[in-house]
Amino acid sequence: MSTLTSLARAVALERGRAQPACTVRHLHVSGRPLVFIPLALAGEAGAPLAAMAGADPDSPRLLVVPQPRNRDQRFAFAADLAAVIVPYIESFFRALEPVPGGREPRSRFADAPQILVPGPAALGFTRLLGRSTRFRRSEGAYAVPESVPLLGRWLTYLAERAEYPGSSLLVAATGALALHWASGQSPVEDLNLAALLGWIDPPAGLTGAEAAAAAEDPVAWPPAGPATDPTFDNEVLAPLMAAHDRAAASGDGRSVRRARSALEDVLAGQLSPTWRLMWQAVRLLRRASRRAGMSPRGGTSTRTRSPHTRITSAKAASRSHAATRRWGPPASSPGWNGPKRPTAPSGRSTTRW
Repeated sequence: MSTLTSLARAVALERGRAQPACTVRHLHVSGRPLVFIPLALAGEAGAPLAAMAGADPDSPRLLVVPQPRNRDQRFAFAADLAAVIVPYIESFFRALEPVPGGREPRSRFADAPQILVPGPAALGFTRLLGRSTRFRRSEGAYAVPESVPLLGRWLTYLAERAEYPGSSLLVAATGALALHWASGQSPVEDLNLAALLGWIDPPAGLTGAEAAAAAEDPVAWPPAGPATDPTFDNEVLAPLMAAHDRAAASGDGRSVRRARSALEDVLAGQLSPTWRLMWQAVRLLRRASRRAGMSPRGGTSTRTRSPHTRITSAKAASRSHAATRRWGPPASSPGWNGPKRPTAPSGRSTTRW
């Protein structure tokens, strides 16, 4: 922590409100981001419990895994998540723009997707979910839908790009907010999205410290995930999951639907407050003026959109090549032998992406 940051935190504590850490916004905020809030089952690494995702603040998509220890249910969840994330990513493939300079004419996507997660823990879970799904087979024993490994490759790529300075493809909301505001609490406490927003934009009549203290209540403001509150796990979630298991064992379809509906209701209650906070964070970031010279699509256009274009082309070529091996060449390309294997930006084989 720099001296100026420490001073800004002291001023925020004295004045009861977070202080701007910079005069302009240095992070690109998409005009159409997708918010992804995952929850995981306690004690089970990489076992998704639920998620809320979507690009429309008014239309979130709730995904629930009634029994996260069940492999089939986990990958059904991954297929449902792929139906939300993959079409969103592919919607940016339509518009291209020429790349200036160079000996040969090149083009790149005119815009790139942006996925927002609550914090670093959710970003790590996204990386883990990608690793657990990208190598799954869509044929043979234990086959999964074809969209599952495709989702895994995309999540792995986005998580790797998140480690590059200035990348805005996969962004943690707490990190983006802490980059632009200094609160009156410690950096560790800034990882609580509700508390950080309490300092930045406290409700009327409350100071930042009072709003942050109120945000510590896990009933009013459940954890932003992927970890859930232990009291909720023991007193609410465990009985409902046990009831669902009993209903599934009985084979009564009506009982299973009732048990699943009860699970969806309580998990929606855990995710909905964070969903509102995520879009509040988006509004606050958009309110800050962009840095001079930053493109409306982000100041890191070459470092973000050009690699994104190359990787997307590589994935499309890989999928076409797989389809050719399975079903033969496309009718429009007689004698086509499949594309050459492209190279990823880092020089590694694209088979790892």
